Amino acid sequence: MRDKYVFPDIHGCIHTLQYTFEKIICPKKTDELYFVGDFINKGPDSKGVLDYIFELIRSGYHIQSVRGNHEQLLLNAIEDPESTDDFIIRGGLETLESFKVKKADDIPDRYIQYMSTMPYYIELDDYFIVHAGFNFSSPDPFQDTDSMLTIRDYPVDAEILKYKKIIHGHYARSLEEILYNLMERNGYALDIDNGCVYTHREGMGNMLVLNLKDLSYHIQPCLDTHDYENSASKRRHYQDRS
Repeated sequence: MRDKYVFPDIHGCIHTLQYTFEKIICPKKTDELYFVGDFINKGPDSKGVLDYIFELIRSGYHIQSVRGNHEQLLLNAIEDPESTDDFIIRGGLETLESFKVKKADDIPDRYIQYMSTMPYYIELDDYFIVHAGFNFSSPDPFQDTDSMLTIRDYPVDAEILKYKKIIHGHYARSLEEILYNLMERNGYALDIDNGCVYTHREGMGNMLVLNLKDLSYHIQPCLDTHDYENSASKRRHYQDRS
């Protein structure tokens, strides 16, 4: 039986992703590899992350990713320049620097096309993979795309889910809370985002990869050194200048 790995929010942490993939997970090309979105922003090398994903796909790995709110922030900035400040202040400056460009629409088309074609969710036999979750108070939770990107702490309607579990990221939680929920099979929504990019937050700063075959997991501490939370002044300076 093939393994089915789900990777959390990467946020530009290329060294952590590469080490986890090549030294910790070591997946076979017959395995299924899923990502919950947020490849970009905040961390040091969003371009490197996307290039690495492209190379894995070219090499024959079976990779699918849902869209994260940070991919959407970039797409919004390209479509509407008035959305640029929101993109920048939420980690977009680091993305622009990794591409060595000054504006979102200077990023090469192949990266934009890849992000714009990401689905909002993926349905598997026993799971839904989505970036944030679903709004079960909506007439059709599977059409409420904004909620799929941004919702937090939502009550779940198991019947609508056909009693499948949700695997998601978006909201960084402590390692203790994530592991408790995994071990106890606690609820229908399992968050695997331990905030890899948040290396200075207690209980965070790891990349946790989940294997859906048996809900086993692998934990890798962040190997990337960019201090996102202490670089806010640089983002403010960019906004003031623009």
